[in-house]
Amino acid sequence: MFDTDGYIFFSATYEDDEFQKEIERLSKISCTVFETNREDSDYHIENIIYDTETYNFPAYVSSDGYSSVYEYALIDNDNKRIIYVLLSYPNIANDEAETVQKDYLKKDLNAYDLKNGSTLERFSIYSFGFSKGIWSEYSPEDEGRETSGKQR
Repeated sequence: MFDTDGYIFFSATYEDDEFQKEIERLSKISCTVFETNREDSDYHIENIIYDTETYNFPAYVSSDGYSSVYEYALIDNDNKRIIYVLLSYPNIANDEAETVQKDYLKKDLNAYDLKNGSTLERFSIYSFGFSKGIWSEYSPEDEGRETSGKQR
């Protein structure tokens, strides 16, 4: 009941114009993370990453293993389709029932093995380490908040 492991794959097929609009929207995604709740808090803005090497399709990646979560959108240009993916604590190596469609995963399935190092050092637009070992994360309450502190 309290397990946070899971996989979500959502595929959407678009008409030409809508497909291009959605790619444009994805390409502009960014997230602002604030260091504190103070009004003049320092902040960090992180942009989504466009990756043409790691997956079987070009991808917009917003989280790549941070806290064992992967979040990305795969662009299937041939079919005007976008596959939105969220993986939480993926156990790809032990997927004996093959419940995960491998076409939507990284080409190198070993990349999901996060036993070495801290997952908090992995990429995410939703978090930033303002101090060594201390991470701040995005909060919906921060939406539209003024950025009056120093950008880092």
